[in-house]
Amino acid sequence: MMYRLPKEEKLCSRTKIEQLFADGQSFAQYPLRIVYRIHPKNTPEERPQFFISVPKRKFKRAVKRVWLRRRIREAYRLHKHIIPDMGDKTIDMAFLYIAADMQDYAHIEQRMIDTLNKLAHNINKEIENTPCQQ
Repeated sequence: MMYRLPKEEKLCSRTKIEQLFADGQSFAQYPLRIVYRIHPKNTPEERPQFFISVPKRKFKRAVKRVWLRRRIREAYRLHKHIIPDMGDKTIDMAFLYIAADMQDYAHIEQRMIDTLNKLAHNINKEIENTPCQQ
C-alpha cells in the first residue's frame, strides 16, 4: 500500500476552499471537525484534496500550530485509504482542529480513523442516493 501524500492532494485553490465552506457538509469527531464537499471530477486523474486548519486564536505560538498540523497530516496520510473510490466524483475536505489543548498523536490518529470511517459511510450513502446518469 502506498502511503505517499503528493502535492496534488493538497487543497490550495481559494475558490475551491470558498465553495467547500459555502456548500460543504460537516461533522465533528472531537478534537477534529471535518468539512467536506463531493463534486464531479474536472479531470479523470483528479484526487481527493484536503487542507488542515489549526486556529491562531487558540494556539498563539506557531510552533504549536505546526506541531498539531503535522500530526493531523500524518494521521490522514496513513489512513486516507479508508475513503472509498467514487468513480466520476471526488471530494474536497478541510480538517479543523477544534480542541483548546494539544492532544497526543495516538488520540489524534484514533479520531482521524473515526472521522474517515464516518466520512466513508456518508460517501457511500450519498453515492447510493444519486441516480445513475446515462
